[in-house]
Amino acid sequence: MANYSFKKEVEVFILSGGNRYKLDVGEVNFNQTFSEKSYPVKTLHAQTNVFEASVINKASPANFNFNIFAIVENDFSIVETLMLNVSAFDLFIKTAADIFKITNCVITNGTFVIEKSRPLSIAVQGQGSRVLRGQSLTGSLQSRNAAKTYTIPQSLTTTINGTTVPFIVSHTLELQNEIKWTPYTTVNGALDATSASNSMYPSSFTLSKKILSGSMVEYLTNVNTSDTQTWSKSASIRIKAGNGLSSSSFRGFDFGPATCSFTNRVNAGNIFTQSYDWRMTQNPTSLGAVLKYVTDNDT
Repeated sequence: MANYSFKKEVEVFILSGGNRYKLDVGEVNFNQTFSEKSYPVKTLHAQTNVFEASVINKASPANFNFNIFAIVENDFSIVETLMLNVSAFDLFIKTAADIFKITNCVITNGTFVIEKSRPLSIAVQGQGSRVLRGQSLTGSLQSRNAAKTYTIPQSLTTTINGTTVPFIVSHTLELQNEIKWTPYTTVNGALDATSASNSMYPSSFTLSKKILSGSMVEYLTNVNTSDTQTWSKSASIRIKAGNGLSSSSFRGFDFGPATCSFTNRVNAGNIFTQSYDWRMTQNPTSLGAVLKYVTDNDT
């Protein structure tokens, strides 16, 4: 009887620097496609050859996405490290029936999900060189903490130029790593490609730009009468969402203070709100100094 692979049974591992880290994912998806080109085969002596032939010798970058909870323990902090540093790693997706491996991965997008009364989480998107099936897990499996404590945003602090934004409805915070894969199509590679095993796959990438941006929605009241329908090119923004009020006990997402631009607009819904769309314009020496996923390991 055939064994099937079910998503609910999936285990996900990151392999970085010879170490293997097990992640607890809420969702995972991945795929890779091959580029196909057609050419005519109809000739003077073969007028009935109206179906074109095919050339397949190149693979597009593999795509993957998964999400993890931003727990208090430091078990998943490797994701933050790879995201901020734009470092390459391998990704294993293990089911009861099979093991897939995506080689030379890079995180291209990380969304820090902040919702009231729900655990903080990070949604990750990325690309890799190649999807392989029927693999074996490699690397030294790292130990996990015995506990797994979800980070509920009991404390949410937002300031613009040192002034508290008090009536926050929602936040989004997103880091984009814009990468470019080094051109990998060659004449020799195209001629040598006879199957998927020796097709042309992307192998290296460069970082071209980073974008750290987000939005915040605030209720309009008779108290917050400033900063409506306005903009700024150099506002200092600070966002903290997580557990604990003091700096020593805080666990969660901590952004800023950092220089940002923003635009502000009014939304006329059942309850009037205003939305700030912001983007960091500062170039810090270390991105990890202004964007932090704070865990027990950071005490």
